[in-house]
Amino acid sequence: MLLIALSTAGLLLAFSAFAAFGLPWLVMGGRAFEEFPQRRDQHVMAGMLATAALCLACMPLLGSALTAASPQLQLFAETVLAVPERFWS
Repeated sequence: MLLIALSTAGLLLAFSAFAAFGLPWLVMGGRAFEEFPQRRDQHVMAGMLATAALCLACMPLLGSALTAASPQLQLFAETVLAVPERFWS
C-alpha cells in the first residue's frame, strides 16, 4: 500500500513540476525564466516542489521508523500508513 501511495505521489509531483516549469519552457523557450530571479511566486513554487520531493524521498525511512517504535506509534502506523496487523506477529 505504501509503495502505491509513494508511486502516485511521485507521479503527481512530477506532473506538477512539469506544469509549473516545463510547460512554460516548452511554450516560450528560454525567455520563460528570464524574470525568475525577481519573481517571488516562482521561488515559492520551486521551494514547495523541492520540499515535497525531499519529504517523498524520506517517507520510506520514516515509515520504517514508525513501525519499529512504541505500541502507540504502531497503532498510528496501522491506521494512517495502512500497515496490516499481521505485520506485527
